[in-house]
Amino acid sequence: MQISKIGMEKIQRIGNKTISDNILYKSIYKSIGMKGKFNNTLNPDYIRDHLAEKELNYHPFWIVKNLVVAERPPFPSKKMPNVIFIDAVSGYRGLFSKIPPITDENVETEILTTLRINKEDVNKYIENVQDKQINRSYILKKPIHKVKEVTLVYLPIWKAKVKSDEIRETFYINGNTGDSEKFMSDRWKNGKDLIE
Repeated sequence: MQISKIGMEKIQRIGNKTISDNILYKSIYKSIGMKGKFNNTLNPDYIRDHLAEKELNYHPFWIVKNLVVAERPPFPSKKMPNVIFIDAVSGYRGLFSKIPPITDENVETEILTTLRINKEDVNKYIENVQDKQINRSYILKKPIHKVKEVTLVYLPIWKAKVKSDEIRETFYINGNTGDSEKFMSDRWKNGKDLIE
């Protein structure tokens, strides 16, 4: 009898608690949309009974603490911190309104989604957000940006396949909130947010 060693890795995870199975089934049911509303046989119990497979993966994001310094002579400069996020697979990027809670967690290496955007490539995505999203609110003089910290974090995402006569679909559900990640999963596949 051989004992296989599973590689473990310590990561920083967005959030601190993963949703329960019951919330997962309800979230999948909600993600079905109008198709589920008009079909009386579809409900969270139906989803549970026809769930072919489910797996929890950890999806990588870059979190960037950015300080925006707007000079306003003769007044003192105005300093505003903000948080940039970059999906490390699709390249989708934007600003968080606040820093999400981040906790340390040990996970199996095989459930970590592979990065497409590594530490060396992340700067062009940071500059893109600074230029296209932050600077556009400054009409005359553009602010100075100071990157304070760049951190790789992981978001838990459930990948669930439902197979039945009524429905055959794969759902991606946020492991913290139970929200559908359909919008993001489409972007992971098409890569249209990647910068060459």
